[in-house]
Amino acid sequence: MKGGVAILAAMLALGAGPALAQREAAAPRERPAPRANTTMPSTHMPEGSIPLTLPEAVFLALRSNRAIRSQYLQRVADRFSLRVTEATFDPRFGVSGGITRSRTGNTNLTQTTLGPVVNIATPTGAQFQFGWLGVQSNARGASPSGQARATFQVIQPLLAGGGIDYAMAPIRIGRIQEVNSQLQLKSLVIDQISQTIAGYRTLLQAQEQLRISIEALRRARELASVNQALFAAGRLAQVELIQAETSIAQQELALLGARNQHAAARLALLTLLAVNQNQMIWAVERPAAQSARVDPARALATAAANQPEYLRTLLAVEVNRINLDVARNQRLWDVSVVAGTGLAAQRAEIARTLGALAEVRNDFNIGLQFNIPIGQIAREQPEVNATIALRQSELAIEQARDRLRQLVEDTTRNIDTLRRQAELARRARELAGLQLEAELIKLQAGRSSNFQVVSFQGSLQSAESAELAAVIAYANALTQLDQVLGTTLDTWRISLND
Repeated sequence: MKGGVAILAAMLALGAGPALAQREAAAPRERPAPRANTTMPSTHMPEGSIPLTLPEAVFLALRSNRAIRSQYLQRVADRFSLRVTEATFDPRFGVSGGITRSRTGNTNLTQTTLGPVVNIATPTGAQFQFGWLGVQSNARGASPSGQARATFQVIQPLLAGGGIDYAMAPIRIGRIQEVNSQLQLKSLVIDQISQTIAGYRTLLQAQEQLRISIEALRRARELASVNQALFAAGRLAQVELIQAETSIAQQELALLGARNQHAAARLALLTLLAVNQNQMIWAVERPAAQSARVDPARALATAAANQPEYLRTLLAVEVNRINLDVARNQRLWDVSVVAGTGLAAQRAEIARTLGALAEVRNDFNIGLQFNIPIGQIAREQPEVNATIALRQSELAIEQARDRLRQLVEDTTRNIDTLRRQAELARRARELAGLQLEAELIKLQAGRSSNFQVVSFQGSLQSAESAELAAVIAYANALTQLDQVLGTTLDTWRISLND
């Protein structure tokens, strides 16, 4: 029984060794009072089980987790969308053409058309277009005819559709959406890592609870053996044996439940890791542990600079501001300067028209075109919608800021509370063990009863379970702090391959 007295003391920051070291830079903590590190003794691993450490579980999640893999696939599409958006001002080339054979009366006509076109958009909103159209006509009984026309045109909007801010809006939004997509990936990876850590600790808790149940059953059977010896010596009434047998039955029932919980926790972790669900994994993580104290003010500053969901809320405001600028631009009059020039030539063959174009005089035009809608209230709707969306996103920022503060303060407060609870639970378990030892000595001396011993056995089992739950809760609170601060990837030294 003494071997279980220090069973979970070292779990106070399970998996938090690297986490706390990293978090020291992210959210400096008050220096705790000096305290010796402790190491939790290893629980016996069943034969045939596969040992699994916490870092290995995190690695498997990063490699195999389906949600992470799906988000990486989405990133491929998102990056391509950004490439498309940033190619807005690249020249766009196109070629159109065709061959037509027709007959009118006794005349057969073959006509070949070829027309390459180049379109260029500029950051000022101007549109440039260069085109060339060649037509070769061959009719039976008539001379061949080749016609060519080259045109160049530019349209520069002066009000609606014009200006750098308007023309660059899609690119600016695309770049913001790319950052948003990266933050979404980071958020998902953080969530999956946190779930993996929690799932690993749930398995570890189930293993330890299984050990506690086995130890409790062993103590109950040992008490029954002692009672049999006392009964044989005439120092214990037969009716007293019933209490010990009842305790054995109760502990066997508890052991059955513990085994079921362990199987469920193992399967849940394997499902999260997306690996073979038939593998008999066994959590073996037993790091040294030390208490942590977090400065709430500096933790809040760290969260404001790193928390992905909060940063995505800020990006939404930027997108809505751009959308409002675009909507306001679209309410302006449609006024544009239009200019163009063209050359036309005709020869017997279309190839000869290329040289002829340089000899003919070009056409030229320049003008101003406008479209002024009158009394169309529907034109105001995009601006109204964009204004409302911007104000709503600004309110969302205020709400997100308050929510972030609440999460940080709750998490830091929980860490202090859970650390203290874990320390008290350890002390309570130690005292429960001493009480049981003393009561067993009194029973052998005939100064106690089975009822008292069984009661103290139950108290020890409850104290061990309470300590187990307390230290797991404390360790999970440290992991949750990383998640709230957005520093999980820094803690685990994970660099997203994006």
